[in-house]
Amino acid sequence: MLASLLASGVPALAASDPTRPPIFGGTKAKPVHQPIKLSMILKDNNNMRAIINESVVGVSDVVAGAKVTAIKDDHVVLSRDGQRITLRMPLAEVRKDSSHDE
Repeated sequence: MLASLLASGVPALAASDPTRPPIFGGTKAKPVHQPIKLSMILKDNNNMRAIINESVVGVSDVVAGAKVTAIKDDHVVLSRDGQRITLRMPLAEVRKDSSHDE
């Protein structure tokens, strides 16, 4: 009997201990992403920018692993891992750059 336990090796140990993690983890952990925080949307003529996670970004920029796909007056759309993420701001928070108002 001892010989059969030694011959079978690790699988016998794993089967005897239900708390032991599997040898080959069949499940894949989901990646942990940094939170995304929209602070401000800036509009300078037709050039839209947003401040996300304390960085000024434009369309096509990447922040926190997400690509900025659109910036509108009251929201920003991002794409990460095939998911669409929409960050919204109250209209009162949308800023217009006054340095170009003449």
